[in-house]
Order: sequence, then C-alpha cells, then structure tokens
Amino acid sequence: MPSVLKSLLSVLAAAAFLTACASPGPDSVTSASFEPENVLILGKAVPDSSGVALTPIAGSVAADSVPASLASAQTGVTTDYAVATPTTQVDVPGNQNSYRLRARDFIRILVINEPDTQIERRINADGTVDIPFLKKLVPVAGLTLTQAQVELADQFRLYFRKPQVTISIVQYAERRVYVSGYVGRPGPVSIPPEETLTLGRALSMAGGVLPRGNRSDVTIKRSREGSPLVISKDVRRIDDGDEPDFILEDEDQIYVRDSRI
Repeated sequence: MPSVLKSLLSVLAAAAFLTACASPGPDSVTSASFEPENVLILGKAVPDSSGVALTPIAGSVAADSVPASLASAQTGVTTDYAVATPTTQVDVPGNQNSYRLRARDFIRILVINEPDTQIERRINADGTVDIPFLKKLVPVAGLTLTQAQVELADQFRLYFRKPQVTISIVQYAERRVYVSGYVGRPGPVSIPPEETLTLGRALSMAGGVLPRGNRSDVTIKRSREGSPLVISKDVRRIDDGDEPDFILEDEDQIYVRDSRI
C-alpha cells in the first residue's frame, strides 16, 4: 500500500509540473514574435502600438539619396524641376545654326512653361515679327535663331523673371536667283534652306552653259543698299580650281552672254 501511494503522488507531481510549463510567462518568446507584421521593413517607417511612426533601420537608404521623383511618388507631393539656364552659343560661319532669319520666314515662338505665349507668325517684309503678348513689333530678320531667342527673351523679361524662349522655323521663305542667257534652262533657281548656292552649282541646275555661251565672263548683278552691283566671274578658273566658287545671294541675277559677241 505505501508503494501504491508513492506511485500516485509521483504521478500527481509530474502532472502539476507539466501544467506549469504549459502556461506562458510574461517574458516568454512565442511564434508571434516572428510574424511579418512585427518585422521592420528596410527603408520604411512602421507605426508602433502607440501610433508614433518609427524611424527607418540604421543603415537603410539615406533620405537625401532618394531621387526626388521617388520621394514625391511616396509622399504624394510633386516636385518642380528646375530648368537649366541656356548658354548663348557662338555662331560658327558655315554651320547650319548660323542660318539667319529673313522676311517671309514662318516661325513658331514660345516661352517655355508659358503656353499662352505660343504663336506662329510670318516675318514681315520690314524684318519685324508681331508679338501680341508684348504688343510690339520686334526686329528679327538678319539674326540667327540663337540671337533672335536672346532678343525676344530680353523683351519678355518685362513679364517673366527668366524667360526661356524657343524659336523654330515652320516654313522657310523661298530664296532664289535668276539665270538667263546661253544656258540649258533659263529661269529661277531656288536656294535650298539653310544652305549656300554657288555660281557653278546654279549654272549646273540651270542646265549648264551652252557651247555658244561665254564661260570666261559671266556677270552677276545684285542690289547692295539700294544700288546695283555688277560682278564678273571667269567660270573656267572656277572649274580648274584656280579660284573658289562664288557664293550667290538671294535675288542675284546671273547672265551668260554669247561668246560670239
């Protein structure tokens, strides 16, 4: 009987011990400690039970290294981009950027970020362009695109702090020279936009000098400040490379006379 009682007491003691181990204490570690909601995500602030946002983990991406576009996407606040200040370029002779605006060119003008300023206008015969926003006639003929942009920017500074003006050519005014005399196809010859036209090329576009034409004395007539100017050229020397080809100007008149006279 004593042995049975002893065994019964041992069983009861073991049951009491197991019950005590099954009850979690205040400092015990549970599987809940490793649930995803309790793991701090790198680079993001997670609110704690008090409602106060926690700072990102040390060693995460620094705030000043986050691109503005990403920061604005996360915060919902848009960030304005600063427009770089343009640099005035030096016009290089012969470069396409050295094209000079002329009367009858059809151009588009816009102050960047100011859509109300956009207009399309044809340059007047006197070389000015009508700017309704400014209520002015601004002279632009004879200026390169860069120079015209600087000129218009100076005018727009009355209304905008740092206006960035763009000018684009919608349609070039037609430029031409006139070839007559002993050539294959007398008549006007167009000067390609933003290019130069030489005497040799103009004669070739006009069908070339006929055998009866005088190649040694081709005359070019042009107007210089309202006065006529006559220039004589020996095309044979140009053909042989003894002198450079002659560059023509708008409205030049080329005449190839009869070699028999």
